Amino acid sequence: MNDVNASFANQVASYVADGEWKALRDQVGHFIADPQPNTLARIFTAIPRTVKSAGKAEFITLDGPTHTETAPLPLVVKDWPLVRLVRVWVLTRVPALEQPSYLSLIERLFSYGDVEELAALYAALPIYHYPAAWQLRCMEGIRSNMAPVRQAIIVNNHYPSQFLDEGAWNQLVLKAFFTDEDIPNIIGLKRRNNLRLAQALVDYAYELHAAKRNINPMLWILAAPYLDDRAHQLMVQILQEDMALLTHKAIVYAFRQSNFGPAADFITRNSELTDLLDTAGTPWDDWLDQTN
Repeated sequence: MNDVNASFANQVASYVADGEWKALRDQVGHFIADPQPNTLARIFTAIPRTVKSAGKAEFITLDGPTHTETAPLPLVVKDWPLVRLVRVWVLTRVPALEQPSYLSLIERLFSYGDVEELAALYAALPIYHYPAAWQLRCMEGIRSNMAPVRQAIIVNNHYPSQFLDEGAWNQLVLKAFFTDEDIPNIIGLKRRNNLRLAQALVDYAYELHAAKRNINPMLWILAAPYLDDRAHQLMVQILQEDMALLTHKAIVYAFRQSNFGPAADFITRNSELTDLLDTAGTPWDDWLDQTN
């Protein structure tokens, strides 16, 4: 095991009892020597029984991106159940067989997985071999009605922004707004923002406004680079109707950041709004510095 993957193994092992970790390592070693689908399925599904310490109500966050041996992308482990962390480590140990054999091994797990198993499988998208082959699987997971599964893909996962085309990416972001996910922690959101997405988000904002439902302020941050008259009219109306401070801050920030003349004129005519441009404490404060 090279140093990178050994480091990840050591991080996982630090949360597991020594005897349980040895038993799991032995099982994985036998699988690597003879990678049969039934063997992997038994190991993967039995982890809550093999690693009884994974039954603790403990959620794990590892500092920074975690790189593993030969993985195309890093993992971001944030508030994972311990059993998910252990399962993902097992998936990093699946050898890089010929593509049909490798895909068959992993897809078998997807076919029979329960909610927690599926969440681990989707969280592991960044570490699978043959990464381009998992695009359709990723898109299927985004459509899931199971919140843990959907969140494992949408939030803190490097795979979608690297491998989904624009249409699929936009569907992911829209789904995140529909289901009220942690929008600022969608990796690649700033880099992959685009005109069609902004237009779809403004359409969605009109629907919410007509239904008198709340609009996530992050929507206006994403719309900012692509403001047009239709978006501007709704935003001005919301400024007059909605007393929520965060909503006002998002719209004013979007107006200032846009290249749309009427938005800049609105700020000039209402100079008191410049007091709202401070981003400290807003959901988009750290997000503005994202480069990934």
